[in-house]
Amino acid sequence: MLSYAAGCYGCHTSDPNKPFSGGYKIQTKYGTFITPNITQDKTSGIGNWSKTEFIEAMKHGISPSQKPYYPAFPYSWYSNMHDSDILDIFDYLNSIPSIKNETSPHDLKFPYRIREALWLWRIVNKNLKNNKKGGLEVTNKNRGEYLIKAVTHCSACHSPRTWFSIIKDHENLNGKIETKKLLNDGSPNISKDKVKGIGSWSESDIVFFLQTGIKPNGDFAGKEMSKIIENGTSYLIKEDLEKISRYLLSNKNN
Repeated sequence: MLSYAAGCYGCHTSDPNKPFSGGYKIQTKYGTFITPNITQDKTSGIGNWSKTEFIEAMKHGISPSQKPYYPAFPYSWYSNMHDSDILDIFDYLNSIPSIKNETSPHDLKFPYRIREALWLWRIVNKNLKNNKKGGLEVTNKNRGEYLIKAVTHCSACHSPRTWFSIIKDHENLNGKIETKKLLNDGSPNISKDKVKGIGSWSESDIVFFLQTGIKPNGDFAGKEMSKIIENGTSYLIKEDLEKISRYLLSNKNN
């Protein structure tokens, strides 16, 4: 369940017949990111990784070769996940068939293709996190909050970003404007605002939407959200979905 809810399947599967073997393309204003193989193949996947290396990648965005991952990989959110949950994902990936699939490198514009520049990006991002609203605090006492802020990483798509794709306030779920018309990479407001957000929805409306992609007015989720629902949130048990909806509509969600 966690590997689907956290987006592992959705982001690392381009061919349903070869799950988790990578090759999925993410179009951005910086170019195209191509996700890697995370099956246990020892040459093209993560078959040689240790549990410690997997946790380091998930929580800190650092590869076993000590290179930084691009923030298209949402490690900033996974950093709030319990190690036990991360290891459950690791064990699940170990349990599925290994698939040999050498994926292509990212196709990025200059200077974004210079991976070493990510160290500077990480410093800027860390400084913003240290500000009052920059940090992502998860109490771990509220299951809905934990799922939203750590596992399903809602603010990765539904929070406004700076020009350099840094989120100033992870608590802000007011949506994201498109970076380019052709990319169609904007996202709607999912705050509890009753006019601009989903504050007029009931808890059962949110649960049903995250299960089926159908909105209270009978409309359907957009293309990208449909994929997230089909490959992610629909795998969560109803109790977890209820806790997510309760948190989204609560006074704790500012």
